[in-house]
Amino acid sequence: MTSARGLLSYALVMSAVGCGGGGGFPDALEIDAPPPPGTFSLVWSAMNTSDQPVSCESLAAQSMTAVLRNRGVEGGSTQVFGCNAYEGRSEGLLPGTYDLNFQLVGSGGASPSGLIALAPAQLGVVIVSGQNVALPAVVFTVDATGGLALTLTANAAGGNCAAVASGGAGLGQVSLTLERASDGSCASVTFAVGAGASGIAGTYAVDCATPVVRGCLEADQTLTATGLTSGSYIVRIRGYPTAQPAPAAACFLNNDSIPVPPLGRTLMRSLNLALQPGC
Repeated sequence: MTSARGLLSYALVMSAVGCGGGGGFPDALEIDAPPPPGTFSLVWSAMNTSDQPVSCESLAAQSMTAVLRNRGVEGGSTQVFGCNAYEGRSEGLLPGTYDLNFQLVGSGGASPSGLIALAPAQLGVVIVSGQNVALPAVVFTVDATGGLALTLTANAAGGNCAAVASGGAGLGQVSLTLERASDGSCASVTFAVGAGASGIAGTYAVDCATPVVRGCLEADQTLTATGLTSGSYIVRIRGYPTAQPAPAAACFLNNDSIPVPPLGRTLMRSLNLALQPGC
């Protein structure tokens, strides 16, 4: 039977062993620090279907998004760049092998997501710790054309063309020009003019130097044009009263900025004709 004195001696021996260099509890395991991240850099551009460069602005593209999938990790991530920069470098990424897809996104997009175009994917891109990899140039091909469907309203209960005494706006004649906001050049387009309920169908050829003056257009007569280069335009409309035909001073004015969308889509808009003081 072990005596109390023997147990005390055993405890003292074990305590001494525990305090020695080779005894006691093992040190806590060290956690390896993650490797330094790597990055990628890239440049991008957009071309129309005739292989001519087009700007992000003309496509109403706000961002260029790279969608990444690391083959060694579940899920994916995105890197978003301002489209107008046309170049960028990613944030730090875990080293590994990635597949990358590229999206042009903005208000010019046809879907709720704003997608305008996709560029060819780049697969098997190796991101190396502490290094940057320069990707091949990213090129988007986009249908950079669209259309307009415009109507004019002078906001009179009796319509645009009826006399003021009959509740109309008293509009007698109108002229229209269309200029590219980027450089002020004239868009020499021919609009098709719908008949509406009471008007006459026809055409209207834009001439910015000598604007064509034609008869009154009712609010349900639509001016349509297709195949316009997408981008921002300034439309200038002048309206002349029935009793005071052009070239007298215009009584109705409109100077709206309108965006022609890309992807063959058509902007539909009603343009307000503002009655000028003294008319």
